[in-house]
Amino acid sequence: MNKINLYGFTDTGKTRTSNEDCILCLPEIPAAVLADGMGGHSAGEVASRTAVDTIAAILRQTTRGISPQERLEAAVQAAHSVIREKSRQSLRCRGMGTTVVVTLVEGNTLYHAHVGDSRMYLLRGQEFRCLTNDHTLQQEFIDQGLYTLEEAQEKVSRNILTRALGLEPQITVDCNQVDTLPGDRFLICCDGLYEMLSDREMASLLGRPHALDEVGLDMLELANARGSKDNVSVIIITGF
Repeated sequence: MNKINLYGFTDTGKTRTSNEDCILCLPEIPAAVLADGMGGHSAGEVASRTAVDTIAAILRQTTRGISPQERLEAAVQAAHSVIREKSRQSLRCRGMGTTVVVTLVEGNTLYHAHVGDSRMYLLRGQEFRCLTNDHTLQQEFIDQGLYTLEEAQEKVSRNILTRALGLEPQITVDCNQVDTLPGDRFLICCDGLYEMLSDREMASLLGRPHALDEVGLDMLELANARGSKDNVSVIIITGF
């Protein structure tokens, strides 16, 4: 198996005073986690950090006798439970939640799970596509055929989540997989990036022959140059 390369970047952005995003790259597994927290005071930071730490711990513990999908499902469900327990124990953390995207590479397959509206994209040759489906009210209306994309963007706030870790007693995790090909590049990001950059811009940056640590920083820089209204986080995965 090729050596999988993981590059992670996060920035507070131009308008926020604190960073409620949390990212982690685990090259030894190899896996990556990105979480975008929400909640009053510093609770968003607590939720995203709790999600990332819990998922990392579960992935490190479940290396044998369990399928990649089961590992991801178990890790995300555990994070959901821990966040809800912390919410119950602390008034400051009441109502906190977080999105999450987590990936796990095994052989020539990349497995991924997500909850919320953080996304993962694949750049394969000239094709750039999103592999996740936003858990938002806007996307739900589009999926149900109630609105076109353009109508939904006009009539429904994009920021109303229908799913996030920590908010409801039970959570449904979307788990999928993709067989990788040589040269594939994956991008995990929060809405702080994709709301400021177009798909074409993200694909163009991701496809550049430059060192990928520079590419990630350039993405953050471009989002900030446009006055990013949110924290901005990026993880790039290559080496297939």
